[in-house]
Formats: sequence, C-alpha cells, structure tokens
Amino acid sequence: YVGDPVTNILGQDATPEQRDQMRADLGLDQPFVVQFGRFVGNAVQGEFGLSLRQGQKVSTLLLERFPATLELVIVAAVIALAVGIPMGVYTALRRGTFLSQVMLTFSLLGVSLPTFLIGILLIMLFSVTLGWLPSFGRGPVVDLGGWTTGWLSPTGWKHLILPAVTLAIFQL
Repeated sequence: YVGDPVTNILGQDATPEQRDQMRADLGLDQPFVVQFGRFVGNAVQGEFGLSLRQGQKVSTLLLERFPATLELVIVAAVIALAVGIPMGVYTALRRGTFLSQVMLTFSLLGVSLPTFLIGILLIMLFSVTLGWLPSFGRGPVVDLGGWTTGWLSPTGWKHLILPAVTLAIFQL
C-alpha cells in the first residue's frame, strides 16, 4: 500500500472496513473521471481539498506560506538581476578574457545542474562545513497585520540568503 493516502492516514493496522469507509469519505471510491471533475470544479473556486498529511485545507496552507514564498522570489530575482546583468554585459564586452570565460562557465553550470543539487551543495558548504548560514527554516518573523516577514530581522535575512542564492543561480 505504498503511496496509498488511506494507509498514510489510518496506518497499517486499520481494518478493511475502516479503509473502505475512509475511501468513501475522501471520494476515492469514485471513478477517476469523477474525482478529477470534482477536483477541477473545486479548484476553479479556489478550493483544493484537504491536505492528507496535515489535515487542513490546502488553500489555507497556501495562504500561510505565501508571504515566505513571495519574499524568496523577490530576493532571488533581485540577486539574479543585480549579478546577472553586470555579468552578461562584462562577458559581452570582454569576450575571450579569462574572467569572461569563468563567468560563462559559472552560468553554464547554473543552468545545467538541477536546482535541488545546487541547494544541497550550498547547504553542505555554507551550513554544514562553514556554519555561516542556517540549513532550513524561515527564522523569526514579524507580523505586520496578517503579513509575516523575515525581512525585518538579521536572522530572518540569514535564513533567506541560501535559498534565494540557490534559486538565483539558475537564472544567472
């Protein structure tokens, strides 16, 4: 039953009756076309169902995580633009020089390597080996009337640097 949401929710020791009841409650006993149609209909209305892992509405979980995601996207884009444009201009103006070749190689590696691998390598270097940056989490946040931000604390910025650089490397 690997990957079965009913087994994940109820556990291995559930009786067949409990499994059947849970399948019916979740609508998993319906044909795929009916399940998909229900999902699309609800998704159009902004409702994505319940998280089988957390037991909360997916739309609620998305809204809770939206501020962190937006902050990460903004910082990654600023890094990519602030570093990428000067790199591109320098490489175009000084073609064939050693530094331009290094920049082209760095850019090629950033596009070629999967982002998750770049992230793991950066965690190994800056979190595990050097101990400069945290390896996970968002850090302390400040609540600004329903909007939470890590931008207002140095520790929040330390938590943001590694994932933002990881995302920006691909864009470079």
